[in-house]
Amino acid sequence: MKYLVILLALLISGSLATYVRYESLDPCVWMEQDLSAANGLPLLVVQARIRAEFLLDGITEPAPNDCLMAWWDLRSEGLPDSE
Repeated sequence: MKYLVILLALLISGSLATYVRYESLDPCVWMEQDLSAANGLPLLVVQARIRAEFLLDGITEPAPNDCLMAWWDLRSEGLPDSE
């Protein structure tokens, strides 16, 4: 029971920290905001770029799990440097 309470506290604090940083719990929004901040591009341009990348992969309507995997890949590769 003690471990369940600790796990629940970790999940809540992680969700809260994510919401505070991105103001959303949608992984598609996380990816848009990270790329926009890293590249210094307007959000509309970043959204079109992400949409095009999904279309090239054959995904017409990305589900949250598609966005989560793409965001995770983006974070693991490192965000592009803004030059």
